[in-house]
Amino acid sequence: MAARLGEMLMKIGALDAFQLEQVLNAQAIYGGRLGTNLVEMGLVEEDQLARVLSEQLGVPCVDHDLLAEVPQSLLELLPLELAERYRALPVSLDGKRLMVAMADPSDFKAIDEIGFITGLVIIPRVCSELRLSIALERYYGIKRPVRYIPVQGGIRSRFAPPDQHAAVLESEWTGGNGEAGPPERVSLPELADRLAQASVEQEAVQALLAYVAGEFDRGALVKLKNGSLFGVQAVASGEPVPGFSGYARPLEEAPHLQRVVQERDMFLGEVCAGAEGALLQAMGGELPAPALLVPLKLGGQVAAVICAHDSHGRLGGGAFELQRVAVMAELSLEMIALRRRLVSV
Repeated sequence: MAARLGEMLMKIGALDAFQLEQVLNAQAIYGGRLGTNLVEMGLVEEDQLARVLSEQLGVPCVDHDLLAEVPQSLLELLPLELAERYRALPVSLDGKRLMVAMADPSDFKAIDEIGFITGLVIIPRVCSELRLSIALERYYGIKRPVRYIPVQGGIRSRFAPPDQHAAVLESEWTGGNGEAGPPERVSLPELADRLAQASVEQEAVQALLAYVAGEFDRGALVKLKNGSLFGVQAVASGEPVPGFSGYARPLEEAPHLQRVVQERDMFLGEVCAGAEGALLQAMGGELPAPALLVPLKLGGQVAAVICAHDSHGRLGGGAFELQRVAVMAELSLEMIALRRRLVSV
């Protein structure tokens, strides 16, 4: 199905072969549907994607107005278990005909089971994975993956409900005194150029932290060596944090970081004590506080961890991009190491 969707987008001129290859690679790394990755990468507008999905599947798109207000009486028709299992949301009822928004309206098993449980005729409507994830959380409390949590100024912000959208857009960069705003944001293409041009590790680290500084309140890089954590560099409001390089703790005292290293996967949650608490304090933060920890792998092993702290609710929405940035940094550092080996031969 993914290949056919890509072919259809290429046919109408919405995508070229190089872009399709990029998004297929992103899908392989980060998961999710092809359409979701297309929207997240800014290659296709969500409404355009919905129209193509409708044509591909031969099923009309759900009316977005129906997603805005779903009556409780409709939600009671579809048990939480089925809504979560089949990623389905009832949106309207006309006699014995129940209209259901689905990411995959070609899932006939889901349609049959929902019809059997409800005793109604199911009328499927296609809905993008992004919109559906937000709606399922809003109405059923089904927790969505962090990649679907809006980030200020990011693409996903457009899909949040009106009340959440307003909260996402609220920012208090200045204390009401008209002082300078946030650090300048570094786009992914700009970061890619800087990482490609880096000739030594320090240049790559600075490029990485420049990106983090533009996305979050505070960011840092810690390296792992002989079972311990060591501070490399940290930034707060775009400025270096003095003394951060003095941070050092045994990895065994940091359970969240230990899990990141062992599972080679990110952590997003609250930090209140221990070595992780000391890490946030070394970055200039106060406890308890939310933290995003993303592994940076070299030679298949976690060699460092990117740490981000933010008080504006942007950690969840920025997690997907920061994982992508970590992969870019890994490639840059590996190229720097390779060039060094070639020169020494």
